[in-house]
Amino acid sequence: MEALGFLKLEVNGPMVTVALSVALLALLKWYSTSAFSRLEKLGLRHPKPSPFIGNLTFFRQGFWESQMELRKLYGPLCGL
Repeated sequence: MEALGFLKLEVNGPMVTVALSVALLALLKWYSTSAFSRLEKLGLRHPKPSPFIGNLTFFRQGFWESQMELRKLYGPLCGL
């Protein structure tokens, strides 16, 4: 393709596939954690989420124990 001829870069199928895959993964990561940035804008403190699973790993030790730990770390009002 001559679309990027000024860069002397040849665009071929695998290169386009890799570039689109990287862009898709970046968008998926942003989408899976974007709701937590809304909590920060509202002033709600919260633990840092993992992409796609959020804070589910935080509750391995049980729901009530995790809630009490969140309350100690972030105060009576926090987001999940």
